[in-house]
Amino acid sequence: MKAKNLCVYAGLCAGVASIAVGQSQDQTLQQIGPAAQLEPIQIAKVAMKDGKVVFQGDWMPYNGGNTRADGVRIFYCFGDADSDRFMDDMGGCGLGSSRWFFGTGFANLFVTNDMVVVSDTDIGAGSHSVDFAWYFTCSGASSETCVVAIFTQESEPCDADTFDYSGWLLDFGTLTCNPGGYYYTNVDLTTGSWPLPTDGAGSYVIIYAQEVTTSGAFIMSTLAQPMLWGTGDAGGAPDMVGSQGVNQFDEVVVDLSHTSSECFTYSFTSICPSVLGAMMQFWGQRGGTGCYADFNGDGQVNTQDFLAYLGAWAAGDLAADCNDDGQINTQDFLCFLGLWAAGC
Repeated sequence: MKAKNLCVYAGLCAGVASIAVGQSQDQTLQQIGPAAQLEPIQIAKVAMKDGKVVFQGDWMPYNGGNTRADGVRIFYCFGDADSDRFMDDMGGCGLGSSRWFFGTGFANLFVTNDMVVVSDTDIGAGSHSVDFAWYFTCSGASSETCVVAIFTQESEPCDADTFDYSGWLLDFGTLTCNPGGYYYTNVDLTTGSWPLPTDGAGSYVIIYAQEVTTSGAFIMSTLAQPMLWGTGDAGGAPDMVGSQGVNQFDEVVVDLSHTSSECFTYSFTSICPSVLGAMMQFWGQRGGTGCYADFNGDGQVNTQDFLAYLGAWAAGDLAADCNDDGQINTQDFLCFLGLWAAGC
């Protein structure tokens, strides 16, 4: 695992002590706020295979509204201490809803950051809701379409991407830009979910695009980047839900392929939070063991879990996609059998 330290470039604005950021060009890590809320127009369940998008269903109109009222947070790098799905001042950073980013001219269109969900997460239930924030503008245009892909996968930065992961495309339609803006969204799925890493530790992937072609290729956005926050403040917030490390993959060369030179360390001592990452908050179910083999979420791994999994697998339920490749087949059955036999 090779990480590139962020200590090579520009100083921090807003009166905070000077720090450095290691990106492909000189940029200043700075604050912006407040955010504007957006809702997607339509969504689609997809998988990513060998750099191509494979649709798992048709585009569906997004009607909003979470029908899973018992959902709880299982991971956040968002700053939402009161669970109202809006950025607040978690951990006493004193920034309100303001968040960090690399300035209006910076593009980071393909991001992978690690996550470890809270230990009692019901892994089999997946995540049915996400909250995230990004900065969006365009290059040489007054408007541009915006599609954001959110995936989950087993590997962690800065390990190699698997390029076999599942998630959703979120189509926000045409957005005005130049100037652009800092946006956040709360997305609830009335059916389906984001699969969670089988041992609770993996990563989330964000791609900013204008559209996805019929051949499954992304036409990338011209200027977009994730807003940055962390799972805790400089002292370690006591209300943290889940955790993450210090590394993040950023897209320096826009080719949808991360290399070791695109692994950056987002650890600082002079800002709050002291470890930054692409803003993301996952909601799901808790009360399980944090173990995928506990498929029915009763805190035990036994025959009942095997039967519950077998039923989901036979029905083609995406919750049975043990290897997270977007398909339900024999490989998933063998994946689950191995975890079940090991007790996790």
